Amino acid sequence: MMCDFSTQAIYDLRINFNMKISRNWLQKYFDSTLPSAQELADLFTFHSFEVEEVTQVEDDWVIDVDILPNRSSDCLSHRGIAREISTLLSIPLKSDPLRDTLPAWKPLTHTKVSVENNALCPRYMAALIRGVRVEPSPPWLQKALKTLGQKSINNIVDATNYVMHDVGQPLHAFDYSLLATDEEGTRHLSVRLSKKGEEITTLTGDTYTLGDTHQLIADGVSGLPLALAGIKGGKVAEVTEGTVDVILESANFNFVNVRKTSNELKLATDASVRFQNEPSPLLPAFAMRDLIRLIEDVSEGELVGVIDEFTGVGERIPVTVTLSEINSLLGTNLSVTDVEGILVRFEWEFSRDAEEFAVTSAWERSDVTIKEAIIEEIGRVYGYSNISSQMVPTLSSKPPVNKNQYYIEKIQKTLLDMGYSEVLTYTLAERGEVELLNPLASDKAFMRRNIADGLLKALELNVQNAPLLSLEAVKLFELGTVFTTEGEEISLAIGGRAVSGKQRVIDGILQSDIEKVLEMVGSPEKVVLEDGIFEISLKNIFALLPDVEAYESGLSWNTHARYTRWSSYPFVLRDISVWVPKAVSSEEVLASIMKDATELLVRHTQFDEFEKDEKISYAWHLVFQSYEKTLTDVEINAIMAKITENIQSHSGWEVR
Repeated sequence: MMCDFSTQAIYDLRINFNMKISRNWLQKYFDSTLPSAQELADLFTFHSFEVEEVTQVEDDWVIDVDILPNRSSDCLSHRGIAREISTLLSIPLKSDPLRDTLPAWKPLTHTKVSVENNALCPRYMAALIRGVRVEPSPPWLQKALKTLGQKSINNIVDATNYVMHDVGQPLHAFDYSLLATDEEGTRHLSVRLSKKGEEITTLTGDTYTLGDTHQLIADGVSGLPLALAGIKGGKVAEVTEGTVDVILESANFNFVNVRKTSNELKLATDASVRFQNEPSPLLPAFAMRDLIRLIEDVSEGELVGVIDEFTGVGERIPVTVTLSEINSLLGTNLSVTDVEGILVRFEWEFSRDAEEFAVTSAWERSDVTIKEAIIEEIGRVYGYSNISSQMVPTLSSKPPVNKNQYYIEKIQKTLLDMGYSEVLTYTLAERGEVELLNPLASDKAFMRRNIADGLLKALELNVQNAPLLSLEAVKLFELGTVFTTEGEEISLAIGGRAVSGKQRVIDGILQSDIEKVLEMVGSPEKVVLEDGIFEISLKNIFALLPDVEAYESGLSWNTHARYTRWSSYPFVLRDISVWVPKAVSSEEVLASIMKDATELLVRHTQFDEFEKDEKISYAWHLVFQSYEKTLTDVEINAIMAKITENIQSHSGWEVR
């Protein structure tokens, strides 16, 4: 269970996964020559998945595919991707390992498997192979794994990884001789929950202290933990060069338990990601068959027998969908024949009564359980590009105005017109009344109880950048949700900071502006500033405001505003003051400054001008910034020296 993986998100019970797919590996599933790797990537993009990149690895091409959660149960494997290609291109698979007949294995004696909780482990298979030779894998196996970015370990471990990448089932191998025996010479694998405080050392040498909800594979005789179920193997029964007999594991573990254990231990593996996406409990048997064959081939071992502890699966219930429902949702005009043709390409079982279809998807497609999923599958195989665009029909009546949103936008428009900027700060905070069960970071363990704390940080940050924007004061506001033990509510926070130390003046402006906003919404609240910030709950205020029939014509937005690129590097501020004859304008002096300022001068603001003795003084703030690097004093001093030299070359001009 040592594989390359990349998780995309961890907020849902199922997660995205980036999987590397080898084109040469895919070709083994087809007699027909497959399109190029780039053409396959385009096929996936338009019909199935996002593709991160296509790269050449020696004589092969690797497609990095972003498998979405709903397809992770069947497409985190080369077989699953090959099945997808077969459906999309309507070309048959040469063979399908998930449709071939399973052998009738001999039962394994002198070894037993016990499962403490079948809900957490619906299936556990164990197979004993004796007489293996643990050695480097054959070149073809090493190359197949290397192409996917995998490190070759030995022929036994590599075989488990190869089969997992082939059919999508995580597998593991234990050294059989390292399991303890009871008085009758029987070895025992126990699938159980860990005891609180119990420890396990994994194959990588890391030790984890467990709680009482983490599922283990343990030695049923000695009680020692052998592996974290569905996540990672342990050191106790590690396969080494001295291993002669191996016990193989192919199992199905509860996806919720695997996810929780993985998150709590902060241990994500290729196996845990697959189990988190709820693969079918039917899959372990097919993977075990392939693993036994491969290990017998690469290690000269011989199968002794197999144990299969399986609770079984419920009967798959057909999903019914009508032709009119399909066409209505997709915006198509498909015929019964069109739909039947697509379902045949999936190789799904279906029956039809007039225009109603009863569809039973393949057992590995655990995502297809509702009619909308059937329709989506039909639509993407048909091709969304083949669905003609249509104008959205005109509504027969205007939708009602959302009262809260109306007044929120009115407050936003009013404050923007007053010169305030709206910010969006974090809803996660270091302190609060509502605590998260599984915080992403220690300083984000609560939902915010107010907006003022975040707005204060935004004010302090923006004051530092005020010269870049030529601001004498920073005025901000935020409308957002706050969270208390009584529930959620909308809050408004308004604040301001003087850049040059005249905070009393800014407080006066804030007081006046806030009073106007409160008057607009009919609130008698008295304005009291704390650290230059005022915050008020809008819940009761909105409740008392009148309903709105329609937006007023004056409530419109600036549609001409455009995004301007900004630099992530710090700016450098310099001031320059120049004495010139009275007849010289500020524009002439500025033109002289601009001549040598280079493209690094991103803003200039004149802040002073006065006359004395037939001369005049002009002064500017000069802001320098690069889009490519952090500027040094040496660089800026050199520019200022050139500016000074040029100014003083004019008769009667002088840099003060």
